[in-house]
Amino acid sequence: MSIIEEAKKYFHKMVQDFNSDPYGLVNHLKEMEKWAHFMIEKYPDVEQEIVLLSVWLHDIGHYPLPTDQDHAVRGEERARKFLEDHNYDDKKIEKVLHCVRAHRCRDVMPETKEAKIIAFIDSASHMTDTMYLDIVREDKNNKAEPRVFAKMERDFRDLSWFPEVQKDLSELYDSWKKLLEAYQKIDFN
Repeated sequence: MSIIEEAKKYFHKMVQDFNSDPYGLVNHLKEMEKWAHFMIEKYPDVEQEIVLLSVWLHDIGHYPLPTDQDHAVRGEERARKFLEDHNYDDKKIEKVLHCVRAHRCRDVMPETKEAKIIAFIDSASHMTDTMYLDIVREDKNNKAEPRVFAKMERDFRDLSWFPEVQKDLSELYDSWKKLLEAYQKIDFN
């Protein structure tokens, strides 16, 4: 079994062991994998294995998550253990760990093309999935609007790692804003 298949198995076991998927990570990673193949085809000079492995390990720190620790930090720790346990090449481990740690573009920024792709596709996949609508539906009574629009802004910002693709997604971004504004006006009470 390839290391990528092992990482998929590891990810799915994490969700299964948690006995729930409140963040919708199973669908999120399937969508990210589609985006990974899209970006690998568009940028064939990247290390495909690093990108695909990082897809399956970047959110591995989510379940269970203590409130005082960022999932990217915990994910980096778990990814290191997973990769070392599989005797993965040390230089490649560092590349994957950078992708995992930098995917949120917060305290660590992506420096490699592979890490920029992971940050990009993490955000792009939110725009081609139902994440934004799910946030609003889940939190309709608590007015999720500010939270969802702030998330969309961060996601669109992170698309700037590849401005030529970001431009292509502008229409989708604008459409999500219109859809969510219209959805917020519906009173289900």
